[in-house]
Amino acid sequence: MTDISPLAATSISPDRVYNRLRLVLIAGLIVAAVTLVIFKLSVQPPFVDFLAMWTGGRMANSAPTQIYDFGAIDRAQAWLLGAAAHDRPFPYPPSALLVFSLLGRLRFWVAAALWTGLTLAAFMAIVARRLPVGRRMLGAALVVLTPGVVWAAISGQVAFFVGALVIEGTALLQRRPWLAGGLLGVAAVFKPTVLILAPAALVGGGHWRAAFSAGLTGLAVAAVSVIVFGLDPWRAWVAALPSFSDHIVHNPRYFTAIITPRGLALQWGWTGWIAILWRGGFTLLGIVMAAWTFRHTSDLAPRLTALIGGGFLVSPYVMNYETTLLAPGAVLAVLTAAG
Repeated sequence: MTDISPLAATSISPDRVYNRLRLVLIAGLIVAAVTLVIFKLSVQPPFVDFLAMWTGGRMANSAPTQIYDFGAIDRAQAWLLGAAAHDRPFPYPPSALLVFSLLGRLRFWVAAALWTGLTLAAFMAIVARRLPVGRRMLGAALVVLTPGVVWAAISGQVAFFVGALVIEGTALLQRRPWLAGGLLGVAAVFKPTVLILAPAALVGGGHWRAAFSAGLTGLAVAAVSVIVFGLDPWRAWVAALPSFSDHIVHNPRYFTAIITPRGLALQWGWTGWIAILWRGGFTLLGIVMAAWTFRHTSDLAPRLTALIGGGFLVSPYVMNYETTLLAPGAVLAVLTAAG
């Protein structure tokens, strides 16, 4: 005769506990995502960050020399933002205009919907392919509901476009180095601050063909942009780089959103040697982190974390919504560790 104790009768299996925790986690993320959407849309229109990209692309077709004139591009955004159309420059290099100039030929809301919808779909498709079989739905839900991803989707940011290229490029380094380097090179000419550690990572991992391909691709894209738009936008962008830095440093709305060591130094008021040593230490840490990780493991999760996370330590500025790029590596690491 089997004796069933009250404890045994009421015990809950580990699978049921896991399923309940998973539901609680997803429910919490849904509530947070909805709250973030409501808050974001209560203070500004949707796709407000894409507005600067679309405006730059539109001006590339008519007034390419004014793209990096802060006042001119602010005035061009006033049709949607009114008096709030200030401090919204187009910071991307002229190579990015090869895409944004095409979007600039469309009506804003059509271009915004296409840009966000297509880049988010590509980002999530590439992320899902790399997640463990059997947990792809869970992993995709965790990624798409993270605050950075929600924020980037509402704003119409470039994070999905760049993230898709970086994830696929990093995943293909071993099997298809030339293609991998090309993808990373395209990502770098769109968002050089995010891929700032790509050279250290590729060299540290011995991916010489990918490094050569990335450099060649970047130069080719830049050359095509010169052929299409001329040299003037490049001269204007280089001349505007110090202004971009000053613009962020002297605008609390921006520098309080920077999630880099430099951003913390700005918020704490550190200057002089202490700021130099602070940033220098994190720069060295980021470089070593990227090179060492790519040399000692081929696993995708730690490589993405080292490349993107290490880049955050080195980059002069990275905004909070760019945590989107960390989400796939973090979720992949957790699901892989969970078996």
